[in-house]
Amino acid sequence: MAKGHNKMSGSGELSTIIGVDASLEGRLNVEHSMRVDGRIKGELVSGETVTIGPGGQVEGDITARDIIVGGAVTGKLNASGKVGLESKSVLSGDLKASRLVIQEGAVFNGTSDMGKVQRKPVVPTPRKINLTED
Repeated sequence: MAKGHNKMSGSGELSTIIGVDASLEGRLNVEHSMRVDGRIKGELVSGETVTIGPGGQVEGDITARDIIVGGAVTGKLNASGKVGLESKSVLSGDLKASRLVIQEGAVFNGTSDMGKVQRKPVVPTPRKINLTED
């Protein structure tokens, strides 16, 4: 197994590569990261990162910690961490993620859900001002 470095997500153990001349139909589950440079029709599930390379095409849903799209995806993305859409990517479908990064040039047709955002109200810190005459 080789160590893989994704352009947007950092590193992780890359355990599966679907090569440029490969096509797969069905469901693929992997424990570590995977990269798709070929064509997949079905569902992808990973415990780490799924990277769709610039020539990769996926028609189906993807579930992973992080998802990086450089190619074309038609389907739902569900990431517990980050979804990254690289500059030449095309995503047609909805996504759910904690963080979303969309590079200039990416195409995204769908809706995004980043969960409930808990924001603390801004409360100014009280200051004490002494007004005395000298």
